[in-house]
Amino acid sequence: MKKTTQEPLIKFRPYQKELFWKKLRRLFALWRRQGGKSYVLASKGLYRMMDRKNHLCIFCSASIPLGGEFILKEAQVWNAVLQQFRKIAKADNMQLTSNADGLDIDAIADLFEHEKLETKLWHDKTSYSRSRVVAPNPSTAVGWTGDVFMDEVGRIENLKEVMEAIAPIMSSNPDFLWWLSSTPPPDDSHYSFELFAPPQEEWATNEKGNWYDSLSGIPVHRVDAWDAMAAGVPLYDDNTGKVITPEEHRMQAFDKMAWDRNYAIRFVRGGTAAVSFASISRAMSSGQHQGVAAAITEEILIS
Repeated sequence: MKKTTQEPLIKFRPYQKELFWKKLRRLFALWRRQGGKSYVLASKGLYRMMDRKNHLCIFCSASIPLGGEFILKEAQVWNAVLQQFRKIAKADNMQLTSNADGLDIDAIADLFEHEKLETKLWHDKTSYSRSRVVAPNPSTAVGWTGDVFMDEVGRIENLKEVMEAIAPIMSSNPDFLWWLSSTPPPDDSHYSFELFAPPQEEWATNEKGNWYDSLSGIPVHRVDAWDAMAAGVPLYDDNTGKVITPEEHRMQAFDKMAWDRNYAIRFVRGGTAAVSFASISRAMSSGQHQGVAAAITEEILIS
């Protein structure tokens, strides 16, 4: 058999590669819209399933229809793997066949779904690993056992309860992963706002993204429109389709606050209060028993 030069089975953008290979049990991907975060989470899940027998990967999103996108992403990843295997086999004068041969992505996704939004990857005749797409339900989350991948957490209404149900899973096995992703929530009272808000607003452009530690103790990988553009992910003019800069793209946006959340990855505060109730509550809790009191017993006349 002649020696061949093998390319990566799955090709990632620099910031996707940075996240995929990060050796962290917990992390939060705070990426711009259409940055490819679902694809990376699906790829990581499939990688974990291929690497471990009898392993479970739970995919959870803001709704079942959104979570179902993970199945399509898994199918896309698997199709890319098959295509690359075929190239390697052809270069070595070998043949590769699969039950997915001749099927399009939707048909492969249908094979993956098995009518229950579940994927099984068999290691041998008696052992397999699987992934399941589930709703963000704290009542059922207490029964999960395995890796947990959560997408669009900024739009999960009962996120606090779901995270409370998932936390014990991480303490049950040091090998389990808990990876979350989202853009900033549209509501500044959402539980994720205070958990993952960054310590600053200005960031140096980096094609690999930027890391910071959140108040919740979960490392955050931040990728905004400028980082993504440096990594080869452009923005397009709404009318002409021409590549434009993030600044030009924002100028076209009718809702600038939405653009700031979805592309600049800014945690935008809404309402009329200068400080959100969540911030006031957290400050009061943090400063409890740390204040200084003064008892004034005499009147002070000020002329």
